[in-house]
This record gives sequence, structure tokens and C-alpha cells, in this order.
Amino acid sequence: MNAETPTSDSAPSMAELEAKYQRNPAPKQAYRIELKVADAPGPFARAEGFVSYEAPNCTFIPNQIVGVRKRPSHTLPIEFAKVDESTFVATIHADAMLDEDYLGEGVCHWELMGVSSWLKATGAKTDIGYLANLAGDEVRAQKFRTNYYLKDEYPGNDPDERLDPGELDRNKFTPEFQGQLFTITSIAKAGTP
Repeated sequence: MNAETPTSDSAPSMAELEAKYQRNPAPKQAYRIELKVADAPGPFARAEGFVSYEAPNCTFIPNQIVGVRKRPSHTLPIEFAKVDESTFVATIHADAMLDEDYLGEGVCHWELMGVSSWLKATGAKTDIGYLANLAGDEVRAQKFRTNYYLKDEYPGNDPDERLDPGELDRNKFTPEFQGQLFTITSIAKAGTP
């Protein structure tokens, strides 16, 4: 039995697929994402993030030798605006990606998988990025999630751009730290396209 050598047209590379993915020119499923900070030890200058999408009804094999099937996935950056000292907002679209036949096997239907956001005190590279995420189903259900963080490391001084995911359960912090916490609440609301 001879093993066939994969040719360039046998399977698309990840980069080739990424180049094919298109934005929906007329998205209609808008959501407003709010990041609300409470009891922070200081101000936050910047919020950053991205929205993750996946086409669960489509699969491809990026590496014929390994043979593992993957789903098309894509991320788009989020542009947050600072509303006041404790609130950042952005509009995202659940239908931001265009449903198309990207693999030659039928239309790939994109789904919103999640929103990943982080806040930074000054925007400096050494700032800790305080993570605040929402799953795609939480966004669609217009839910919220609150993360708890320790105040003592703010704003951060790590040259490796550390991210702090915080804790969803305040009780994960021992009693001596209960008075030294601040929160970031991620809120999803229906928006206007």
C-alpha cells in the first residue's frame, strides 16, 4: 500500500482558509457588551478584546499526516469606548461572519462562540490585563458574568504582558483577602444593528 503525498489542492492550509473567510456585509444580530468595574484600586485607561466565531457544521483536515479534523474558526477585534471611569462599551454582531461554502462541501454556518475582553490600567506593556469573558450562549441569552480580582497587583509590572482571569466565585479567596477585591462585570444586551 503506497502512502500518497498530499498535494497543494488536497487540503487547504489554515492561512488559505483564513484568507477566504468573509465578513457579513449586513449583520443584524447586534449585542452591546458592557464592562463595568467596581471597587478598583485605580482607573482603567483601556479595554481590548476579540469575538470568537466557529462554523460547527463544517470540518476540514489541515494536516493530512496528522489527520485531525478541525472546524473553521475566526476572531474579530472588539473596539471598546470608554463611557465613564468605570464603564466601557462595544457593539458586536453574532452574525458578523458570512455563511458561505468555504470548503467546497456546502455552506458553513458561523456561530458566535464567545467574547474575550481585558482591561488595562494605563495600556502599558507591563500592565496586567484583567480578563472578563462571556460565552456565546451567555451573549445570546443577554446574561452577565462577574469576575473577582485582587487589588494588590494593580496595575502590574510584569514585562511579559500577564493576563489575570480572576475568579467567578468570590469564596475562592481566603477570608483575609475578601476585603481586597474588585470586580469587572461583563454584561450582554440586545443592541441595534
